[in-house]
Amino acid sequence: MEGRHHENLNKDELSLELKNEPVVTPAFLTLCAMVFLALCNNTVFYNFHLYLVDIGFTGKQAGLLVGMYSLAAMTMYALFSQRITRKNAAICMSSGMIMVMGCGFLYLIATSFSSLLAVRIANGIGGFLLMASATVLLVAIIPPQRTGQAFSLYSVFLLLPYAAMPPLSGAIVHLLPSPVWLYPVSTLGLLPALLCVPYLRKKAQRNQEAGSDAKRTEHPVSFRQAVHGGVLVLLTVNFVYFLSFSGMFFLFKGLAVKRAYTDAGLFFTVEMMVMIGIRLVVGRLFDRISSVVLVSGAFVITAVAFWVLQSQPEQRWLLVTAALFGLGMGFAVPPLNSMMYRISAPEHRGFNVNMMMLTVHLGTFFGPFLGAWAIETLGYDSFLHIASVVMVSTAVFYLLLNPRRYLQ
Repeated sequence: MEGRHHENLNKDELSLELKNEPVVTPAFLTLCAMVFLALCNNTVFYNFHLYLVDIGFTGKQAGLLVGMYSLAAMTMYALFSQRITRKNAAICMSSGMIMVMGCGFLYLIATSFSSLLAVRIANGIGGFLLMASATVLLVAIIPPQRTGQAFSLYSVFLLLPYAAMPPLSGAIVHLLPSPVWLYPVSTLGLLPALLCVPYLRKKAQRNQEAGSDAKRTEHPVSFRQAVHGGVLVLLTVNFVYFLSFSGMFFLFKGLAVKRAYTDAGLFFTVEMMVMIGIRLVVGRLFDRISSVVLVSGAFVITAVAFWVLQSQPEQRWLLVTAALFGLGMGFAVPPLNSMMYRISAPEHRGFNVNMMMLTVHLGTFFGPFLGAWAIETLGYDSFLHIASVVMVSTAVFYLLLNPRRYLQ
């Protein structure tokens, strides 16, 4: 009895130690900064659709080229994400950075459909290597008991480029020889990030040596082993989220031109700052409030935002709509990622979080592609109306198929 009592005490002490383990560490901040620099390059492509139309492509061709980056990354996630482990994540990340930098400069000479298609595919593969490796390293360094807060803070660094780069790009594009120079210039931030990779590799190795379940993740995981009903629900909802997010991000510029909005880049700044504010101020609550409430409520608010953007086209409603989008989208992703971590077995966590990244790219491909088709076929108002209905339907879907039932 006494031995069992001591065993229970040891478990309680271990649980308390895990809960008190800090989220914000030098390794965590380094990884966040590297991902921020990587996404600064991604977000300058917010005007890529308009650039392609300006150089002679149709709207559908431009939508396909915009989405091809995500299609390539999505394919890589589906086929190879289970091959990225803590042992090889550093070399994969470095390779991805080099590929992304190379592709940035290739946009200067690629002007035909076939050449741009090749560059977009290579860029997507480089982006996959970079971001999938970052996800594996993230899972390796965050405390298991504070995943909601960790993913909330991490997502702030994912969002900052979307807030900063559209208006910054608009300000500096006039200083460059042509708008296409934005793409190579924005890759230069990856140079200092490349120098930080060895530090993260050492940190991940130390954690692997210290943790027991970390060693189990080093073997490739099959889709059938890792994915069950709750995981499928989360993957579906995450896909719908990024379908709507990417559709708005890549196609809003055309809507702004059509409606003669001024300072359209400010729309994303307001939206992202609201999202960042939510995740900074209430980050701890993501581990305490039911994900059903947070996620379903977030999708309902996003539905309202789409409806307001459709029904109130005046300039004075623009920033109000941006704030609504920020409010709705700000509460969705951290609880989705946290729930994925919690319902996954320890040896499947890295794989399942990368499956979430697969749905990010799936949504980012189909968002601009289907959105461009809907706008050309039905018009902007119908596109916004359909998006609003999809958001409400997703909220009901998540409410009915609550993945909390699958908690480990």
